[in-house]
Amino acid sequence: MDSIKQFLEKDTPEVYRLYDRILEGTGDLNDLIKDVRDRLLQLGLHMIEELLEQTDRELRDLPGRSTRYHVERKNQQKELLCSMGVLHFRRTGYKDLETGKYVCLLDRLLGIGRHDRVTTECIARILEEALESSYAKGGRAASPKDKITKQAVKEWVHGLDFSEPVKEQKEKKKLRYLHIVADEDHVVAQFHQRKGDLEKDENGNKNNTILSKLIVLYEDIYDEASEKQQAKGKHRYRLIGKHVFSGTHKGSLENEYFWQEVADYIEKTYDTDELERIYIAGDGAQWIKAGTQILIKSRFVLDRFHMMKYVNESVAHLEDSADDAKSEIWEALNAGNRKELGNIYGRILAATESESKAEAVKKAYRYFINQWDGIMTRVEERGGCWKCCAEGQVSHILSARMSSRPMGWSEKGCDQMSHLRAYRENDGKVMDLLRYKEKQEKKKRGREEQEEKDRMIREYRRNRSGAYEDVKELQIPGISLKNMKWMRDFLENAI
Repeated sequence: MDSIKQFLEKDTPEVYRLYDRILEGTGDLNDLIKDVRDRLLQLGLHMIEELLEQTDRELRDLPGRSTRYHVERKNQQKELLCSMGVLHFRRTGYKDLETGKYVCLLDRLLGIGRHDRVTTECIARILEEALESSYAKGGRAASPKDKITKQAVKEWVHGLDFSEPVKEQKEKKKLRYLHIVADEDHVVAQFHQRKGDLEKDENGNKNNTILSKLIVLYEDIYDEASEKQQAKGKHRYRLIGKHVFSGTHKGSLENEYFWQEVADYIEKTYDTDELERIYIAGDGAQWIKAGTQILIKSRFVLDRFHMMKYVNESVAHLEDSADDAKSEIWEALNAGNRKELGNIYGRILAATESESKAEAVKKAYRYFINQWDGIMTRVEERGGCWKCCAEGQVSHILSARMSSRPMGWSEKGCDQMSHLRAYRENDGKVMDLLRYKEKQEKKKRGREEQEEKDRMIREYRRNRSGAYEDVKELQIPGISLKNMKWMRDFLENAI
């Protein structure tokens, strides 16, 4: 309440004087808004600092405190960056007579680490900006007047823990079909493990590509466009029951773990006895097809986007007859007629004079033959939902942050940011992610310290009841004035 008194006595008159200058034509409304915002932020910081220092005094006066904790240093300064600015407060340092260690009871009560310089809510604010733009902009979003280095932001991203297990649903969903699209984003590597470790091929080109893999699971697709829009051929599709998985996952073993993560989610979310089929759609890469070995009742489906890509490359040079040839190829593919497809490509090759074009036609034909199992799934089973395209999901979830603009990544940074983007896409809150990490770190520190903290909290709560009752009787200068109704309402609600 001292902070509020000081605000009313010193800041409020200054605000009124600035407003008077606006009415006189010598001031500016924008300056007033900025001035009030800065003063209110400062008021908020002072209120928090006052509460912390009052709590420190109450801890020092706890009955029986001296039997366990001996005061060693008073008025120890602590700076803590929060989303409002920098908190400056003083607290007491003690010697724990049982362990001989130096402790700050206020820090322990509030869960502040000895070397913490930034609050968890401020880190969450920083990471929310960093997952959208860059580490540097994330650092600048720390608070209105303070910023964090991009190196610190990078370290927080690298240190995130995504290992929280999936919660098993009490009532599992009963569905006949589930659908998956899978693809990868090609991210530019600044380095792999350390700077300067990028190797060059025989042509002198750097091996600087990191594959960030993406798996999108969904239940169905709904067209949100109006009937008029649909009649005009305009659609706006939304995935129902969407859940995203992402990461770099290099090598067959890591890839197996990746698909096992998907399997665990399906097992805990859906009634697998009711499930008849899981369709895995993609371009036919080995890491995508490997999912059929992990997920029960699953079949691979060749993604229509990649089919269209190779169909178009097959006929691009045929000029006026391109549309007819394209229709014939699609007819053979949709019928699953492998022999007819071969005949069509034979005729296309006969009409192709350029050697380079002929090679493109052969490449397209080989692609379809190699992925024939995925083509036949489309032909033989009609339970699939084929409208979703993995390319759009990759662009929205990964490329928008990691590869659409010139930037370089390490493998660790690419993997962590992929996980973070997927986590956010699944409606995860960064604050919850940080709290989970804190919870895991507390487990490592041991049960004894936590039990001591719990005991101290119980003791503190028993002795602080009624500590703020006198606030009701507090008389603030000018509180009865007509234009101070907002302060009276504030105090009434606060108490």
